[in-house]
Amino acid sequence: MTGPDDPAWRWEFRCEDFVYARLAEAQHAAEQLPPGPDQDTELNRIDSLYLIAADHNIWIDASGQSAGRCITCTISGSGVPCQTIRGLARLFRTHPDYTPAWNENIDDPKQRGATYKDYKQRTTIYQRRAAKLLPWYDRFDLQRDRDGEYWQCNTCPARGESLRPLLGSYDYPHAIDDALKQHPTCPALETKEPTL
Repeated sequence: MTGPDDPAWRWEFRCEDFVYARLAEAQHAAEQLPPGPDQDTELNRIDSLYLIAADHNIWIDASGQSAGRCITCTISGSGVPCQTIRGLARLFRTHPDYTPAWNENIDDPKQRGATYKDYKQRTTIYQRRAAKLLPWYDRFDLQRDRDGEYWQCNTCPARGESLRPLLGSYDYPHAIDDALKQHPTCPALETKEPTL
């Protein structure tokens, strides 16, 4: 049983405690502003940050037992504290109580990985996928048969081999990459008469 004398006591709450303390300070400062549009904008910004934080608290059951994880995120996908709470804490990283280890995967060049690369692109997943997939779907389609998924040319009968998904690691169909390698140009398009 741990208690306040244990250095690790309440470890999972420290980041969210830090975020809520900083938001309370920010709200108090905003309430001191003269009433008007500037105050409204700042109070709305802080309220929105509270809204985000509220969806990423550590879950506590009715008996007071900590689940040791965010109520929204999975531990495997986001860790504890979750990436959202750590990101909110990063807004206040110049504060003396900030713990750099919360965001070492962003701020420490030796620890940077996929999260850092993804967010530095400044685009949504949809934008990144659309850049590749929209031109692809102009030329091809994905079809399924009993053996899996395969690419099919929209212009001629060419098609790829049926592929079964790899369990646990299947993100988007491998057939998409295969189509561009196996059918880089379509003979039917090359011989097609131009339309007026």
